Amino acid sequence: MRFIVVGTLALALIPGSGSAQAVRYAPTSVVAVPAAPATTVQTQKGPTLEAAAVGVRAAPISDASARSRRRSSGIGHAGALMVVGGGAMVAGSFIDGDAGTVFIVGGAIILLYGLYLLVQ
Repeated sequence: MRFIVVGTLALALIPGSGSAQAVRYAPTSVVAVPAAPATTVQTQKGPTLEAAAVGVRAAPISDASARSRRRSSGIGHAGALMVVGGGAMVAGSFIDGDAGTVFIVGGAIILLYGLYLLVQ
């Protein structure tokens, strides 16, 4: 018990002595940066036609976002085959007799075909 209390106190005091908790001071020589002219952004105030729309609206799609969505859209056909094959193997392990064996062998074939498609 004494070891746990001493260890907890030591861990509580370590961050205070670490350099991550230290305040960093800026150097004394400061470089003057000329102030850029302030640009004003015109925002429309009040109700707009877009804000008045009710329901689900499609977001504008740019070419880059469409390409990235196509590239990373789920697990794909090969991944789905592997998941279905694994599920069939698990289901076959709960089924008794020849039917369970058919499920296990069929699931293994589907899983291996999905793996083959994934590797190619």
